[in-house]
Amino acid sequence: MEKSLATKTTAGSLGFKRTAGLIAVLTSLGAWLFITHFPFSSIASSSSDVDLLGSGWNYMPGASINTNGLYITHLGRTIVQQDGTQGQLNPPVNSYGTHLQMTGDFTVVADIKDIKGSATLQFYSSPPIVQDEFRVEPKSLRINLNNQTATVSTWDGYSNQNLYKQVPSSVKRYAFTPRAENTIVLTRKDGRLTVGVNEASIITLPRNTNFSGDAIWFGLDAENPGDNWTLSKLTAKSLNSGSVKAVNMQDNSVITKDNQGLQSLVTAKHSGFLVGAATALPPATMDSRYRQTAFNNFGSITTENVLKWQFVNPQPNIYDFHEADALVEMAAKNNILVHGHTLVFGEANPAWVQNLPTGTDADKRHVKNVMVDHIQQIIGHYKGRIASWDVVNEPLAGYDNETSDRLRHHKWHEAMGEGYIVTAFTAARHADPNAKLYINDFGLEEDGERWETLLALVTKLKSQGVPIDGVGFQAHVYESEDRIDSSVLRQHIRQLANIGLTARVSEMDVYDDDGESVQAKQYADILDVCISEPNCVSWTTWGVSDKYDLWQDDDNVLQHGRTFSWDERFDPKEVVLQMKSRLKN
Repeated sequence: MEKSLATKTTAGSLGFKRTAGLIAVLTSLGAWLFITHFPFSSIASSSSDVDLLGSGWNYMPGASINTNGLYITHLGRTIVQQDGTQGQLNPPVNSYGTHLQMTGDFTVVADIKDIKGSATLQFYSSPPIVQDEFRVEPKSLRINLNNQTATVSTWDGYSNQNLYKQVPSSVKRYAFTPRAENTIVLTRKDGRLTVGVNEASIITLPRNTNFSGDAIWFGLDAENPGDNWTLSKLTAKSLNSGSVKAVNMQDNSVITKDNQGLQSLVTAKHSGFLVGAATALPPATMDSRYRQTAFNNFGSITTENVLKWQFVNPQPNIYDFHEADALVEMAAKNNILVHGHTLVFGEANPAWVQNLPTGTDADKRHVKNVMVDHIQQIIGHYKGRIASWDVVNEPLAGYDNETSDRLRHHKWHEAMGEGYIVTAFTAARHADPNAKLYINDFGLEEDGERWETLLALVTKLKSQGVPIDGVGFQAHVYESEDRIDSSVLRQHIRQLANIGLTARVSEMDVYDDDGESVQAKQYADILDVCISEPNCVSWTTWGVSDKYDLWQDDDNVLQHGRTFSWDERFDPKEVVLQMKSRLKN
């Protein structure tokens, strides 16, 4: 369930640790840039070049590998707000691939050629964390080359009391002379960071303003539609007593499992039942504790954001599967099934989709074709690799609906009415006959008009032969009024069984204001219900660790939630202990 920014806990988002621990890899970058003439020739090196471009770039969004290096194109991804407006830019980062680990002094050299329009190289302290409606920017430095201007932008990441900036803290522009092959050099020496373009240092940051951590992750992008360029070289070298090392996260994605993980305990009690979690690519690659906890405890992962329309199909006729492919590969390497989220949704759609006209019959046919093409492209790409899908997400109108129609009115409903649901499921089944297909919505766990509307809808779809396999109960518990009555949920699951549909608890998270014991009981009770009903096939929580439970208030201040099952240190909370205790009995 997508929620307003003012609500306390996220649905479908990852949080981020309140302290600066994970992303405090840079101290402030932006406030003190100034022009200098620090000659590159004076840098004393103590090691041979480390090739950072040799491998680990096959999952970089917007990139393709050719004989000249990496060919980079503009994707134009933005974070879509809940009201449909376009928010922050979401430029790609090589999360599941090669990054640099270093200590002490070092230099990084990048050669850029064949620039058509613009070229952007960004150095990140860690991959950004993407929420439903915003992106948490780590400390980073971006160099953009466009015509005869080099623009250097910096982000400070976290600052006082968890405030952060979605826009750069500093932007400086410098003239440079373009060449057939342009060289960018980033150097840290004696605690001072220097950036140069084409043998001339253009900026230096003051002493002790540097990459104080041990890693640099790389982002490659272009500014405008049609822009492209080639990265032909990316190397690193240690200076003085420093050290550098290329690390490919594809070589570190398999974890060691034990027989005490939640999925192992569930399988021993109820073979075939899945416990899962919504999972995001950046923490799965950069945080070994997240990776170990998620892949050891869950037999299924839900693609939290990477398969939403704004990420995978950001421009007309442009599909980029790199990040989703990375997450699917990581799951496969660890023998974990994947649930795809989501194909058709009234939110998280890029501007080009939102702006499709629906005024004429021809317009409506075009919207239908766009939706069908999207479904077939996505499911077809993952045929045989993704086991189940949220085909239609949140079709019911919100609680504040002021019309008599109980379905949500959005682009798809405008063009096709209720028939968009039939069209979506039909297209999905055609693309992969073996995948399980679901409607997914919130507020289905309690009796009342919302449940009756959904039950009537799926009963009609089933009677019409629409290829729907089941219903996802999101099961978000944000406050005491949302607490789920186990007996009511059980009754609803059995009502679905009566019409031949399966059920899954799809996005569960529980507030902790009343203490961990109350939180734990709610989690465990719902798992008990689902695992004991023959037509309930899986139980999934919407996150792993409170380290990544973050939301943004009306003042754009990052707030920290504690709705998940492991705490910020990845120690199991009472939730985990109680669920394991019940599973062992």
